[in-house]
Amino acid sequence: MERKHTQSQSIRSWRGLALRHKGFSIVELLIVLVVGMILTAIAIPMFNRAMINMRLNSTVSGITGAISKARYRAIYNSQVYTLAITTPANTYVVTNANANTADPPVPLPSQAVVLNGGGNATYTFTLCPNGMVYGAGGVCPGNNTAPALAVAYQGRQINVTVSSVGNATTTIIK
Repeated sequence: MERKHTQSQSIRSWRGLALRHKGFSIVELLIVLVVGMILTAIAIPMFNRAMINMRLNSTVSGITGAISKARYRAIYNSQVYTLAITTPANTYVVTNANANTADPPVPLPSQAVVLNGGGNATYTFTLCPNGMVYGAGGVCPGNNTAPALAVAYQGRQINVTVSSVGNATTTIIK
């Protein structure tokens, strides 16, 4: 014999299920809470490492970008430019050496990043109209080599060197 369910029987059985299971038990909620805490504990160190890498990489990109832009500007305008990076303020200034006019100081992306140990210093690059790069002096051709920079933050370090032809090279140290 076949049993036929009427619509009213289905509704009654569904209501019975709903009455028996009103929500989550305290044990189920605690398990979800513990799993969430474990995932958070795993994610926080990863997030911190990512932030360290972003701050360090953005500062290195800011430095190499500033050197490249000033070099292209020297080539384009056929004039000598200097780029002076000042620490611990972590700013740089581009100056037209021929006209003796300076752009306003530009901050590097992260003020917390340390350049060459963090002491008070100015690192000057002389950028020539022929694309060559020298150290301080503001004349082309110069006798000084371009300064090397060690960019460090929270135990990580990236060295930045600029060749005499203007190629910026970065080396991850730690």
